[in-house]
Amino acid sequence: METERATALRRAVVTLADVAAHVGVSPRTVSRVVNDQGGCSEETRQRILDAIDELGYRPNLMARSLLSNRSDTIGLVGRELTDPFFTELADGVQRAARELGRTMFFASTDEDAARQSEVLTSLQGHGVDGVILFPSFGTEAELVRLAEFGLPLVLVNHGVPVSGRNIATIQADLRGGARAAVEHLVATRRRRIAFAADRSTAGHPHGSRRLEGYRDGLAQAGLRADETLVSWSANTVEGGRDAVRQLMSLRRRPDAIVAYNDVMAIGALHELHVLGVSVPGDVAVVGFDDIAMCTAVVPQLTTVSIDRAALGARAVELLQDLLEHPDRSRPPLPFPVHLVVRESA
Repeated sequence: METERATALRRAVVTLADVAAHVGVSPRTVSRVVNDQGGCSEETRQRILDAIDELGYRPNLMARSLLSNRSDTIGLVGRELTDPFFTELADGVQRAARELGRTMFFASTDEDAARQSEVLTSLQGHGVDGVILFPSFGTEAELVRLAEFGLPLVLVNHGVPVSGRNIATIQADLRGGARAAVEHLVATRRRRIAFAADRSTAGHPHGSRRLEGYRDGLAQAGLRADETLVSWSANTVEGGRDAVRQLMSLRRRPDAIVAYNDVMAIGALHELHVLGVSVPGDVAVVGFDDIAMCTAVVPQLTTVSIDRAALGARAVELLQDLLEHPDRSRPPLPFPVHLVVRESA
């Protein structure tokens, strides 16, 4: 049965000294057990662990971090928390971090450079060991500065090469993925192939890699790049619908659409249905990312697949390597993608 002392201590914040007094050992001995440093018998260690469980003691993580210079926490910062790609990748990051004994904090920038600066400053102030980041465009100089001042950063899918102390980049092959989508459409006799682009990426390297891959595919097939077939809209379901309305108003309609991401592609499927356009009979549709919803829509969506769990785990590995070797220079780490053919194309 629980002792009267243990019951009383449960009503207050239990300290390491309370555990030591309860067991009859020194606070240093309890500290060695909590930090798995050895130095005591197995019997004493077990008595201390039992007392920790009985009293409900929780180690002071802030004090521990001051001693070890590590908090065992990392940040994951995306552009939008509502983006299905980000939430699915976050699960992979969290699983990989947990295996390393780390806790993860989420945050988003809403694709705003000022908000990104606030988030990173806050995470650094809370003592995270490092951050995995989907960067806002045009913030490379600030990110290099933060890394130089001690915040390890792993940048995911950033189009601008960034290198230096405490910073690394992992890049999915977005250009190759878009090229593969066009190659598939050409092989299925599509000739008027459109691209539904994310207007927030206009003029930025991250967005242009998919557009460049689209143009690569057209060039390889000997097809002329018709800029009227590039529709700029929001990277949302409604944005996909808007892109279709623009494209289907052309005098010469497209017979295929490659979308910036699956969310836009799903919007495109919906609007084509509303307009009475057969998919894939009249217009084929290809998405990008392979989110879970791809198999829940009708027709099921053909898409360029990025393994989010594996990408998240690889980013965690890269961050861990940064923590162990901060001064090592690293070239951008490539990450493969592949086309998954389903019913829409």
